[in-house]
Amino acid sequence: MNTAKLTKLALMASVFTGLAMPGMAFAGAKGSKVILLTVSEECEYCALHQRAFKEVASAAGIDLDVKITNFDAAEQASQVDQALAQNPAAIVLWPADASAIVPSLRKINQAGIPLVITNSKPDDKYADYWNVFTGPSDIGNGQSAGEAMIKGFAEKKFGTEGKIFIVEGVPGTPPQIARSKGLEEVLAEKAKGIVVAGKQNGNWDQTKATDAAAALFTQVGPEVKGVYAQADNMMSGVIVAAKRAGIDPASLVLVGSNCSIEGVNQIKDGTQYATVLQSPIDDGKYAAKAVIDLLDGKKVEKEIFLPHEIITKANISDCDAAIGR
Repeated sequence: MNTAKLTKLALMASVFTGLAMPGMAFAGAKGSKVILLTVSEECEYCALHQRAFKEVASAAGIDLDVKITNFDAAEQASQVDQALAQNPAAIVLWPADASAIVPSLRKINQAGIPLVITNSKPDDKYADYWNVFTGPSDIGNGQSAGEAMIKGFAEKKFGTEGKIFIVEGVPGTPPQIARSKGLEEVLAEKAKGIVVAGKQNGNWDQTKATDAAAALFTQVGPEVKGVYAQADNMMSGVIVAAKRAGIDPASLVLVGSNCSIEGVNQIKDGTQYATVLQSPIDDGKYAAKAVIDLLDGKKVEKEIFLPHEIITKANISDCDAAIGR
């Protein structure tokens, strides 16, 4: 069994040990009202996360209510107020904006309702407001992307020098902030000659990513050797922009994230070099398992992270397995 699979099993097992916040009543999962506040059904990752969460929650007999916003922080704040009025046994929350959500986290905490944060972790200084975080380590995800970029430079015989740019997600979201930070930390430590020459937001959207990449190809010019897109669907936009600029995308080191279907297909056809595994199915399952264990009165680790394996053409089957294809 490979290291990533061992890590995953260890993380799942760790749900049964660790930390629970004092002063909260845990009603038992079966029959309990749980509200899932999530961000979107429009992206494949978000839809798979929600589906996996529902499957695990249903099997445990949870009475689940789902509220969805399209990364709208103001709407999500209103949804939190609505959820509190329902007095659920627990709330599971995927923050639309990690900073804007803080007042709502405070309200949930003051109401004494157990809270699981899923996928996107707010600043750790507010960690007392939630019981458990489950999801990716976005710093770790970015670090893996940095390692993949260095490996790709070596395989394409670029050495350890050259310009790259980053197409980022929605501003203010933890992945947008932390993934770039993780990548830049690894490059600064291991390949100082690989320079981030520009960044623009693609907002997790292929069309917007196409426009962002087009501007960055113009800004950085023909010296660009690699691109990091914080999600594989945005890398699809990068590839479109590269072709329009007369650049063969296969000549670049293109590193994405999430192992979405776009990334899998692009790696298989050779236009994308690598992605970083982040299973939406595990992401949803980890959150559901955590809230179930909280309600059943079990002690739960404060943080339960997903593995973030580097995926290239050589191990692309790991991607398919993690995404359930």
